[in-house]
Amino acid sequence: MKQALLILILLLLSGCTPQNGGPGTGVSKELAERRFQNISSVKYSLEFSIPNHIDSSVKGVATIKFSLNRVETIYLDFLHDSLNPVSALIVNGKEIVPEIIDEHLTIKRRYLKRGENTLYAKFTASDQSLNRREDLLYTLLVPDRARTLFPCFDQPDIKAVYELSLRLPEGWVAMSNSYEEKREAGVVKFSPTEPLPTYLFSFVAGIFNEHKVNSSGRSITIFHRESLPFRVAQCDTIGAQISSSLKWLEDYTGIPYPFSKYDIAIIPGFQYGGMEHAGATLYADRTLFTGERPTTAERFARAKLIAHETAHMWFGDLVTMKWFDDVWTKEVFANWFAARMVAPLFPDIDHKLAFTDSYFPPAYDEDRTAGANSIHQPLDNLENAGLIYGNIIYNKAPIVMDMMVEMIGEEAFRKGIQEYLQRYAYSNATWDNLVEILDGYTVEDLKSWSDVWIKERGRPEIILKLSDSGGVSVEQRDPFERGLEWRQSMLNIPSEDGVIYPNVDGRAYGLFITDSSNIEMLLQRISDCVPVTRGSLLTTLFENALAGILLPERFSDGICEMLQLEEDKLIFSRAVSYLSRINTLYLFNSESSGRAADCLWNIAMSDRREEFRITAIRSLTRFAWGEIWSERICDLLINSSKYPGLNFSERDLMNIAYEAAIRNPELYSQIKMVTLSRLTGEDRKEEFNFIYPAASPDKAVRDSVFRALLKSEGRDVEPWATSALGFLCHTSRQEEAVDYIAPALSILPEIQKTGDIFFPRNWLQALLTGQRGDHASELITNYLNQAEIHPLLKGKLLQQSDHIINPKFKK
Repeated sequence: MKQALLILILLLLSGCTPQNGGPGTGVSKELAERRFQNISSVKYSLEFSIPNHIDSSVKGVATIKFSLNRVETIYLDFLHDSLNPVSALIVNGKEIVPEIIDEHLTIKRRYLKRGENTLYAKFTASDQSLNRREDLLYTLLVPDRARTLFPCFDQPDIKAVYELSLRLPEGWVAMSNSYEEKREAGVVKFSPTEPLPTYLFSFVAGIFNEHKVNSSGRSITIFHRESLPFRVAQCDTIGAQISSSLKWLEDYTGIPYPFSKYDIAIIPGFQYGGMEHAGATLYADRTLFTGERPTTAERFARAKLIAHETAHMWFGDLVTMKWFDDVWTKEVFANWFAARMVAPLFPDIDHKLAFTDSYFPPAYDEDRTAGANSIHQPLDNLENAGLIYGNIIYNKAPIVMDMMVEMIGEEAFRKGIQEYLQRYAYSNATWDNLVEILDGYTVEDLKSWSDVWIKERGRPEIILKLSDSGGVSVEQRDPFERGLEWRQSMLNIPSEDGVIYPNVDGRAYGLFITDSSNIEMLLQRISDCVPVTRGSLLTTLFENALAGILLPERFSDGICEMLQLEEDKLIFSRAVSYLSRINTLYLFNSESSGRAADCLWNIAMSDRREEFRITAIRSLTRFAWGEIWSERICDLLINSSKYPGLNFSERDLMNIAYEAAIRNPELYSQIKMVTLSRLTGEDRKEEFNFIYPAASPDKAVRDSVFRALLKSEGRDVEPWATSALGFLCHTSRQEEAVDYIAPALSILPEIQKTGDIFFPRNWLQALLTGQRGDHASELITNYLNQAEIHPLLKGKLLQQSDHIINPKFKK
C-alpha cells in the first residue's frame, strides 16, 4: 500500500515538469507553451551596477512579480558561464538556495502559490549580450539573449512591464525603453514601460553626445559618438525622417504611436543595420551616418532603414509574434511598409523599380540554392531562433505580401491590418490569425495560396516559349520536384520579331528561362526598355548567367555596354554590383575581368555624375587585378588629390586601403600610415587597426589574426570580425585561405551560440565568398556529411557555399 502511494505521488509530481525530468537547454516550444498557460501579469524591477573597469562584472538585482494559474515548479531562463551566478534568492519572503538546471533558475513548487508571487534575486550578468567596451555598453537581446542578462521568462508571448535602474560610471549617460524618471548619485531610474517581450527590453550606456530633434511636435533624442560636423548635422535629417515615418504609420493604422517615447542610439560597430527596441531603437553608425556627399542609393537605404525600424513599433512591438517561427511576420510588414513610407521623400525615384531592385535580388541569392528555406520555418527551441533570419524572410516575404495585397485590394488590406492591430495590441498573434482576419475581406482562398508561398521553399522555374498563335506559353517547373504550382500574375510580352520579354513589370517571382538566342537579344536590347522592365531584365540575365544559360563573359561584356548608356541611379548601381559579382565568381584575373575593370575605371574618370563615378570605383577595387590595378588602387588612396570630383568617405578610404595593401605588399606600412592620418574619430581608427592586419603580406600575421578570430573574445565586435575574415579569405588568396575553411567551419555551432542572429551567415559569407575549386568543395562537402549540426545551420552553409559546391559553377 505504501509503495503504491509513493508511486502515485511520484507520478503526480512528474506531471509538473517535462517528461525528461528537467526543462532542457534553451527554451523549448514545450516549455514555452506550458509557461504561457500558467504565468501572467509579469513585472521586472531590474537594477544593474556598471563598474568603472571593463574587467569587472556587471552585478544585478531583480525583483520579479508574476501570477500563477496553478502551482508547479517554475523554470526561469538564465544562461551563464559561471557555476554560481545567483548569489541570493528570495521567493515569497523565503530565502532559498539557488538551483540552476539546464540553463534555468529552478523554483520548486513548495515555494510558490496560486496568484501573485514575488521573486528577488542578486546575480551576475553575463557579458555575452552586454556588448561591453571601455566607454560604452548596449544590450542586444534578440531572440533569446535576455536570459544571459537576467533571470526571466525569455519567450515572446510572456510580455511584461519593466522598471530599470542603472548605476553608471562618472560621465556616462543612459537610454532605455522608457523616460528617464530621475538621476541622482550616479543612478539613473527609468519609468515603467508598456508591456514588452523580453527581446525588446534594452538599455544603452556610455560616453555619448545627445542631440535633441523637435519635428512635427515630437521630441526625439539621438545618442551618438560622432565628432565630424557634417555627420552631426545629419541628426536633424534622421530625426525628420523618423517623424515622417511615425506620422505615416499613425495615419495608415489609425493607432497613435503606442509607446511613451522614441529615442535612438547610433553605435559604432553595431551588429545590424538597426534594432527596434520600443522607445530605444539602436542603429549602426555605418548605416545612419553617410559620407559628406552620399549617393542616392545611400540616402535611400538610410531612409528605408529608418522606416523599417519605425514600422516595427506597430508590427513586432505593439503586436508581437507568439513564437519565433513567425518572426517573418514582423519583418515582412516592416519592409513592405518601409517601401511605401519612403516614396514621398524621394519623388525622383521610380518606386516600382525600387521595390523590385530592393527585394528580388537578395531573395534570389538564397532561394536559388540547395539551402533555400521556406518563409515560415518550424522552430523547436529558441536557442536556434537566430537561424530563422535571412534574406528569405526579409526580402522574399515582402514580394509575397505585395502579391497578397494585389489579390485582396489596397483598402480591404488596410482595414484588415487595422483590425489585426486593434485586436492584438500589446499582445501576440500568429500568421494564421492574420490570414483569418484578411479572409473576411476577400473571396480569395488565402490559406491554400499562402501554403505554397509561405510554407514551401524555393522559387519556380518559368519556361517561356512562343506559342503557335504568336503569344507566350508558360510552363512552371518545381526545382525540388514536389509538383508545386506558385499562383501569381505575370506579364510576358513577345515583340514583333519574336523576342520574348519576360516579366516586364518585374512583379513575378522565379527564374525566367528562354532559349539562348532570346537571352542574347535581351542583352542587346536591354537599354531600349523602360526602367522597370530594364531592372527586371537585368536581374533575369544575371540569374541566367548563374544558371549556366548565359556565358559569364558575355554577361560581363553586355553589362559594360549597358553601363555606357545607363542613367537611372538604381539600375546603374545594381548593374555594377552584378558586374563585380560575375567577375569575382567566374572571371577573376581574366581578360574579361580586365575589360570590366577598364569599363568601370573609364566611368570613374569621366565627367558623369559623381555618384556613378564613386560606385564604379567601389566595385572595381573588389575584383580588378594585375600590376596596373595595383598601382591605380594604391594611387587613389595615397594621391587622392589627383582625382577631382571623387570625394571619398572615410569608409571608402578604409576599404580602398585594405584592397591596396593586398595588392601592394611592399607598401603595407605606408598605406596604413596614410590611412590613419586621414581618419577622424577614435572609433573608426580602432576599427581600422583591428581589420588591417588581415590584409598583411605576412602569412604568419594573417594566421595570427585567424587564430584570434577562432576565440570568442576575438569576435566581440562582429562586423569587424567578419570584415577581417573576408580579407583573410580574399579572392586573390584562395590557395592559402583554403586552409582556413576546416577550422572556421568546426566552430560553427559556437558561432551560433555566442554570436548574434546574423553572425553565422555573415561568418560563412566572409569565409567562403572568395573560395573556389575542388579542395574547397571537398572540405565543405565533408563537413556537411560528417558534422552534426542543426538543419537550419546546415541550410546557411548550403546557401553561402553554393558557388563552390554547385556543379553549375565548375567550368
